[in-house]
Amino acid sequence: MAHLDYPPVDDYRIPGTNVFVISCIDLRLADNLLEFLHHDNLANRYDHFALAGAALSYHAGGVHYDLFHHHVLEHYDNFEHWKRSLDDHLQIAVDLHDIRDVYIVEHEDCGAYKEFLKDGKFTNWEAEISCHKKFATALAEDLHHKVYHEKKSGREQETYFLNVHCFIIDLRGNVKLLSSPPEQLL
Repeated sequence: MAHLDYPPVDDYRIPGTNVFVISCIDLRLADNLLEFLHHDNLANRYDHFALAGAALSYHAGGVHYDLFHHHVLEHYDNFEHWKRSLDDHLQIAVDLHDIRDVYIVEHEDCGAYKEFLKDGKFTNWEAEISCHKKFATALAEDLHHKVYHEKKSGREQETYFLNVHCFIIDLRGNVKLLSSPPEQLL
């Protein structure tokens, strides 16, 4: 078995509770994603939501409207139902499994990026990472700013925000951290 590179332990706090994982539907990296989650001691402690393009599809249209092929936006109705589906699944995961952390896992050579974006065919790895980071951190910001409520006995509820960590996997299975919340938020 080949040695895989993962982000150093000091780069982000590995969650001690259940996690909500958002990834792409790409078949090639399913085993690599599983290995990475096990490496972070998350075996049987995550809900997995797969969405073509992961963070990309959540931000189709909107402020990034001009980056997308307009016929794709029209065909998928600006991806509004995809966004609602992710939001609904995340909410039920928070309610049922006390989710406090989200992993957004992008990947190299994403077909959705190629299909949906006007400039989705990247000429180098740095340009590809930059584009994935833009969409992943935008989704991270959106998810982090939603308010969730911890269920407590009686009428009291504690509000909290989710910690969202963004990663990218290359085609060999190596994982790079794109962003993570500042320590004071954890």
